[in-house]
Amino acid sequence: MYASLSSAGRVWAVLSAKPRKETPAVAFMAKEGYRAYCPLLLGRREKGAPRPLFPGYLFVWLSPKVELPEVRRFPGIRRALVFGDQVACVESELVDHWREREGGRGYLTPDPPPAFQVGQRVRFKEGVFAGLEATVVANLPARERVKVLLEHLGMEVPVEADRSVLS
Repeated sequence: MYASLSSAGRVWAVLSAKPRKETPAVAFMAKEGYRAYCPLLLGRREKGAPRPLFPGYLFVWLSPKVELPEVRRFPGIRRALVFGDQVACVESELVDHWREREGGRGYLTPDPPPAFQVGQRVRFKEGVFAGLEATVVANLPARERVKVLLEHLGMEVPVEADRSVLS
């Protein structure tokens, strides 16, 4: 989505941030009275601090005509994403959706892969068993794993695998 640089209406403009300066730039903008947002993501197996969902980018609620020239000079900001006389922006509904998905945590988490049905035939997509088929015995939701019976060399061997490596 784009908005005209001459528009006085407010939009969530896309700004390019300096490397690893998204969070400090958002904090500075908040002190200056702007609504800025950088969606953060904490992966299912990651430990530590969440990382930007879009590294090097953030969004700020502003009027392109009135406030964009000032915001471009803020610390941590490289430039606004401008194409001709249009500034790139995202829909308000999308920002609202991300904030709602954060659930008060301040970061997003990915949805877990879908559970398989017991008895369902699955195939390993990657790893040492890539290409081999197995039968689902149980879903282990706490660890996002699946217990399967792997048919190999005429035997059925129980194996636990991440859901993400099965299809």
